[in-house]
Amino acid sequence: MAADRAAGDRPFLVIGTAGTTAAGVIDPLSELADFCRDLGVWFHVDAAYGGAAALSDRLRPALMGIERADSITLDAHKWLSVPMGAGALLCTDGAALTETFRVTTSFMPADVPGTVDPYTSSHQWSRRFMGLKLFLSLAVAGRTGYAEQLERDADLADYLREGLVGAGWDIVNATPLPVVCFADPEDRTWEHHDALAQFVVDGGRAWISPVRLNGRAALRACVISHRTTTADIDELVRVLNDARGDWRT
Repeated sequence: MAADRAAGDRPFLVIGTAGTTAAGVIDPLSELADFCRDLGVWFHVDAAYGGAAALSDRLRPALMGIERADSITLDAHKWLSVPMGAGALLCTDGAALTETFRVTTSFMPADVPGTVDPYTSSHQWSRRFMGLKLFLSLAVAGRTGYAEQLERDADLADYLREGLVGAGWDIVNATPLPVVCFADPEDRTWEHHDALAQFVVDGGRAWISPVRLNGRAALRACVISHRTTTADIDELVRVLNDARGDWRT
């Protein structure tokens, strides 16, 4: 950033990630917040998936520093289990948000002092009431209900990690979020892991995907369905072991 400024550019934004899609990695948000404060730039956090952890007292510490962000993206259709799509932008500066999307036309109503008209805070004027699905879910389950589900997912992911390690798989990511990346230590090729994932998906009992992490081939399982049980985890490990055995023979 110093080099950019010295070259006459004007960097204005730093983006941190709270739970990458591939491996659930969480950036050092507190350090990034300090950096942005010292340099006077906007701090945005992409928490589309992992931001839901803020609803759990147990998981929230993993997101330490997110509360200092100037803006946050959160997709309720991911870990909050509502139908797609339900993306949201949370912003601490209402004036900046309004200025970003403000459009004045003769055929739209005039501003009403002391109110916020939703169409003025989004680029999507004629939009559906996407927030209703999240509102109703929160009304029914509440924060406590969501916290219990999120923590249950995290426990199931730990259960999956234990089962995989016990069966001789390598866990290749480290995250408090329920994203489990694992690899066959006896065959590191992409073709092998891609074939294993396809075997599992074709069976119809679970969905996993191949993934590349720092160039290494691996498999990825994301435990975020409220319907998932320990029996489902046991079945996934069994199917994976069967697939690996068939591939080797």
